[in-house]
Amino acid sequence: MADTTSSRTYANAKAVLLGDTGVGKSGLSLVLSGQPYRPTDSTHARSVWTFHNSEVELPGGLKETREILLWDLAGQPGYRLIHQLHLAEAAVALVLFDARSESDPFAGVQYWMRALRQYQDARQPEAAPASAILVAARVDRGGIPATQQRIRALCQELGISAYLETSAKEGWGIPELAETIRRAIDWAALPRSVSTELFGAIKRFLIDERDSDRVLAPVEDLFRLYRRQYSEQMVDDELRAAFETCVRLLEGRDLVRRLSFGDFVLLRPELLDAYASALIDAARGQPDGLGYISESDALAGRFPIPDDARLRGANEERLLLIATVEELLRHDLALREPTDGGVDLIFPSQFTHDRPDSPNPATTDVVFRFDGALTMIYATLAVRLSHVPSHRPEMMWRNASTYQASVGGRCGLHVREVEEGRGELTLFYDESASEETRFLFEDYVRAHLTKRALPGSVLRERVFRCPNCGYRLPADLVQLRRDRGHTTMPCPACEEARISLLDREDRLEAASMQSVREMDEGADVVRNRAAATAIIRGKEELGDYDVFLSYNSKDRAAVAAIAERLRVEGVLAWFDTRDIGAGRRWQDELERQIRKVGAGAVFVGPHGLGPWQDMEQQALVNESAKRAFRIVPVLLPRVRDDVELPVFLGQWQVVDFRASEPDPFRALLSAITGERSRGGLPS
Repeated sequence: MADTTSSRTYANAKAVLLGDTGVGKSGLSLVLSGQPYRPTDSTHARSVWTFHNSEVELPGGLKETREILLWDLAGQPGYRLIHQLHLAEAAVALVLFDARSESDPFAGVQYWMRALRQYQDARQPEAAPASAILVAARVDRGGIPATQQRIRALCQELGISAYLETSAKEGWGIPELAETIRRAIDWAALPRSVSTELFGAIKRFLIDERDSDRVLAPVEDLFRLYRRQYSEQMVDDELRAAFETCVRLLEGRDLVRRLSFGDFVLLRPELLDAYASALIDAARGQPDGLGYISESDALAGRFPIPDDARLRGANEERLLLIATVEELLRHDLALREPTDGGVDLIFPSQFTHDRPDSPNPATTDVVFRFDGALTMIYATLAVRLSHVPSHRPEMMWRNASTYQASVGGRCGLHVREVEEGRGELTLFYDESASEETRFLFEDYVRAHLTKRALPGSVLRERVFRCPNCGYRLPADLVQLRRDRGHTTMPCPACEEARISLLDREDRLEAASMQSVREMDEGADVVRNRAAATAIIRGKEELGDYDVFLSYNSKDRAAVAAIAERLRVEGVLAWFDTRDIGAGRRWQDELERQIRKVGAGAVFVGPHGLGPWQDMEQQALVNESAKRAFRIVPVLLPRVRDDVELPVFLGQWQVVDFRASEPDPFRALLSAITGERSRGGLPS
């Protein structure tokens, strides 16, 4: 039996293996984790191996368990978008290249290094950057087609701290690489948790379950199984709290994933990567080049999935597919677009149809240059702009997209890759786009690039052109004239017009940050509602209701409208006898549902309390006496001012739909959810 009183700190370091497909990551991860070398096919999704586990004694006699996990991330193009989400917490990165390659041995190195820096700076701006190690793999198959001078220059340019040559097959350089990894980790800079020995036991139990054939399990089932093994540790409430904490710790390290519905834990979260990447590849394979797949096909698994990643259980796969769609929507990788034939999931990153031509130079307004994961940056920008209520998406191509501003005017983006990991984004407009419209669009794009691109890499060039002939002034000429104090100059081409040298900031007051924030918040709302469609589907699949609604049948229409608004927000309400399964007694089902939900809302309308509400209220009160259960009294519109609530409802805060401020619906939503954060996905 585990000691529940002694405590120690626990620190976990993530070492990621990065590189394009076929460079030898899987073979290297096997031997680094103490397994025998064997030839491997291209990895699907990701594999996580224990590389190092030790116990050290800290000052004051406290002990610390330190663990290094190796993350082997698949290198196929379809996985790039997904695996970038796992780079933020890396303590050390092994960037591999294939020493056999004669054409471009360093293919992918610049891309992965810029993606690593980009995501670390975006998610952990105050944390120390990951140490990067450049690794030549498979050196047993021939010499390296690059000079040491070129390798040193590459390391210096990209901020890589070490370079090693290895062969997983022959064992060459493996001990040296292992030691370099251990030395590269700054344990003092890593987050740690203080945990009892009990947490260690729970963690081992969950990892053992993960390593078994089990894939999905309700938290309650896992807890019951653990409790049977350690029944004498402590009382149930304390043990359950410790169990929940350990699940959260493992989820924070991406070793398990809690779904947003059904209180399920995905013990092998790498399967989400595999399904998401397979779905993205299927969208890319559309013959018309428009990067989409129907939502019904996505949720039914009607797309190619690698055999070694596919789940065999139909029920588990159904839930995993729902969670996959939610993940893609939540991370702004896909758009959910209703069409005449149903709903499509659109992936701007997977368009293969190019815009027929570059933007007309006469309409080019601003050019941004930046470093980072180009595909991810452009795809998320295209998705988020499509979610902004003030900008309706019009056309999309692989390298461009256009939007119609609600106040008038067309705004557009055109992206091109200058070199690996370095991009150029051009903004263009039609003549009806006002200066204010252009300025706000530009500020939104700049804010997105500042957030998503490599910090310090975003450069902006304002394009100055002749209003008569469209001649574009060279940037150096503009700068020379401005340095001399000129605000206009004659057009060198047509000599018939003067060109203003004032930048937009000189002509207009800066678009307020509040306006950009409002655009971003609007995009968040639309994105979250799209993701909520998947959450609701999962809850319906499992009968996982959030709240029980008690109401007078004469007020059904008003309550149904509120239930639908809750549904849009991802909250599933049980409020209709049509939700009762065939052959079930209404009273029995009512009690069963109240035992499962976390809240009950009692609606009082102009018709007063209904004939069944007394029984429902009593059931709600009884439930609140047994556990943490929220009861929400709700006053509907047109209720008399002198209405008297039942005595038992007086102890809870009333939500009043007769008032407009504060927003009664938001108050009801908060009361039902207890202001809980959404589970499942990293932000």
